[in-house]
Amino acid sequence: MNIMRFPCLPCLAAGLVILLCLGAACTSGPAVQAPANTTQVPGGINEVVGNSSSQQMSYTLEDAESAVIQDYQAQAGGNVQNLSFFYIRGDQVDSSGKAKHWIIGILQGNTSSMRAFDNTGVSSLTMPPGLPVPEIIPSNILSPADIMKIASSSPGAGSLTPNGTTLELMNGQYTITEPGSGQPGIVINATTGELITTHD
Repeated sequence: MNIMRFPCLPCLAAGLVILLCLGAACTSGPAVQAPANTTQVPGGINEVVGNSSSQQMSYTLEDAESAVIQDYQAQAGGNVQNLSFFYIRGDQVDSSGKAKHWIIGILQGNTSSMRAFDNTGVSSLTMPPGLPVPEIIPSNILSPADIMKIASSSPGAGSLTPNGTTLELMNGQYTITEPGSGQPGIVINATTGELITTHD
């Protein structure tokens, strides 16, 4: 039997190994560990905390709802029938009702989920204990802008820190708190705008 020999085969194999090693070194960078940038917020929701100047964008609740519905629709294969919100929270809310970070609880049939929306887009969150709560119908509630006007003009509401306020909507009531203030929040009826409790 006649065996064919290729005198260049060992050189070709060595060259291929070197090429693959160099190619891999050019396409992979150093391993970088992501910073731990989550904080626990009341209600058991882990919130992503930004540390860059790009975190300066603020969004209306309508912006957040639209983005969350689109994300949910993409993940649910286009099915958004009977979709409702049971929880809404805005962090770093300004006097116009815009927030830098929104958390929205979604209910569709017996399935509930949480989504966060900020300048990085939409992300899923783990459902905290005690949720979902009774359904919220966004068309029947006052907007965050209206609630912030009511809160800032109400006697006993104290001063609200611009871009530092947390606005939470659950069980038909908005609760406005100042992180780190140590004071109970301002509670306002979400449909009538009636001031239920103040700092006083």
